[in-house]
Amino acid sequence: MTNSTLFSTCDRCPKFVAFGNVLLDISVELHDNKILKDFDLKDDDQREIPAAKLARLVDVAVETCGNSKYNPGGSALNTCRILRALGEKNIMFCGAIGADENGEILTQILKDSSLNTCIQTLPEHSTGTCICLISGDKRSLNANIGASLHFKKEFITSRWCQSKIGTCTSAAHDDSDEDARVFYIEGYFTPEKFNICKHIYEKYCKTGANLFVTNLNATYILQNFTKEMQYLVEHADLVFGNLTEFIALAEIYECDNIDELARCLIRKYLKLKREKILVATDGCRCVRFFHGNGSIFHADTFQVPIVPKKAVVDTTGAGDSFVAGFLYKYMNGESPTLLDCIRHGSKVAAKVIRQVGCKLPPSLPSSPSAVLTPTENIGFVA
Repeated sequence: MTNSTLFSTCDRCPKFVAFGNVLLDISVELHDNKILKDFDLKDDDQREIPAAKLARLVDVAVETCGNSKYNPGGSALNTCRILRALGEKNIMFCGAIGADENGEILTQILKDSSLNTCIQTLPEHSTGTCICLISGDKRSLNANIGASLHFKKEFITSRWCQSKIGTCTSAAHDDSDEDARVFYIEGYFTPEKFNICKHIYEKYCKTGANLFVTNLNATYILQNFTKEMQYLVEHADLVFGNLTEFIALAEIYECDNIDELARCLIRKYLKLKREKILVATDGCRCVRFFHGNGSIFHADTFQVPIVPKKAVVDTTGAGDSFVAGFLYKYMNGESPTLLDCIRHGSKVAAKVIRQVGCKLPPSLPSSPSAVLTPTENIGFVA
């Protein structure tokens, strides 16, 4: 399969518009597992916890371990930041923060990264925060999304916001009625904001060339917001997730495996001149990807290159980085195949996990072989 979609090249409108929770990530490297035991946490897990418990956890972790590092967080925001670092300029991220110190820190970091944003400030709520407890190649992510939970549809439909993310009437579009844009919604964004998700699909992606893309993100989101996630998955042109999440989704659809799930979802997809794509990562083992339309179905596997375990510093955001690398190639390559996109996503993720925080080093290698060594292996796709 080759991607022949023509994406917008207009400098006045965002080619990639993302909606997600805004978090300030506080990363701490643990000396031992005492903090995990004291707070009843797992060493490789992701969960939302009450604000009071999070505040205590942050205080104890920072005081005990020191050397904390602050980075913007949130799945879609991570993907946007990596896309921007890769050179994609026409990006717009939409989310909410509180009128507090953490919100000010995030705003300045995003400004310094030259990322275009459409941010709602909610004075009555605190900015979302996530403490990342790092234990070697494992990480315990514990968050309270704060203001992000209260992001308003009225803000999205406001004239100011629409002027930033709405359809561009520039003369640059006169020669093509089929210039596509990508509208990306992370799974974490769904709780309490499904009305926004549905509005985005119906206004921007239900008809026309624009792509609707989503990420499963976590099994608890699938289990607790099943109908909402089914809507996103069934209407999406492109779905990302890891194997565990796709297995959970297969159980929801009462499918025996993810191949059967993919066939089920693709069978319902009947858009002209386009295929539905599902991408399931599986750590150091492989990436499974499925694509097709109606009765046409393809299933393929990409064996993930490997990174030496001693080179892995922090796997936080590895999956978000993979998505960014995939979409960058998908939107900018010259007729890239899905395999091209997956290779590029894997290459980008391999660089991100070599440092603390979801960010790229100053430069990328010219080929994956420049960074991948088959010794003491660990996967780099979350």
